[in-house]
Amino acid sequence: MARSAAGMALRQQISIMTTRAMTSPEIRARVADKCRELRDAEIRAGRASAVYQTRTDGHANRPEEAVTLQNGRVTYIFSYIAQAAQAALDWCRSHSPVRSGSYRDGWVVRVDGALWTRQIAAIPPASRVEVVNTMPYSRKIEVGGQRTSVPPGIVEAARGAIQRQVPAITAGVEYIRLTSGQDARGGALPYVLKAQGIASGLSYDKKSRQWGRKHKARKTRRADRSAGQQMTYPALVLTEGDTQWQR
Repeated sequence: MARSAAGMALRQQISIMTTRAMTSPEIRARVADKCRELRDAEIRAGRASAVYQTRTDGHANRPEEAVTLQNGRVTYIFSYIAQAAQAALDWCRSHSPVRSGSYRDGWVVRVDGALWTRQIAAIPPASRVEVVNTMPYSRKIEVGGQRTSVPPGIVEAARGAIQRQVPAITAGVEYIRLTSGQDARGGALPYVLKAQGIASGLSYDKKSRQWGRKHKARKTRRADRSAGQQMTYPALVLTEGDTQWQR
């Protein structure tokens, strides 16, 4: 996003709004309001993400009113990856089958390979984000090996929904390994298969919206589904560039 012309226009407008009779707090309030007004206009116009961080004179999350009146700077760091991560997490939870609630609660966000425990809005731009369900049956639900109240392919459906909702990012589906942590029930990650995997034979027909069975349940010959193997988890993977807008 171009900075120079728009930034100059903002400085001129702020200068016009101030008078000698105004106190410093009043001037800062005017400046802050104008910054937020222009920021929100960019968001409404679709030229900036709705998720952002504010830096005032280089300090994170300091209010715009604290800006230095002489050569101060308010910077908005717009993060489409954070917006997409929040949207994906909400989508996956709202479309999860709910019985005990563990699967719905099992969705987590990982940033650059590590569990993210801070606010979603603080995810740095240009990060690799993985939205993954930690429950040991998440793979079965994804591929249709376990009958639930919703169609299989939740992660794939989320990929399409988020790609349309936040076109500035790239969404994909990968099967990833989790090396540490706990699932929603307190079980250790990764889950280690205790027996040879079973090919359920279940199949979901999208047209009729009904479950069927292609064949009887049987042991699979796949090496990655053998007893003692670590499970791989279907994950929605989000990547992007970064956009900064300074005023």
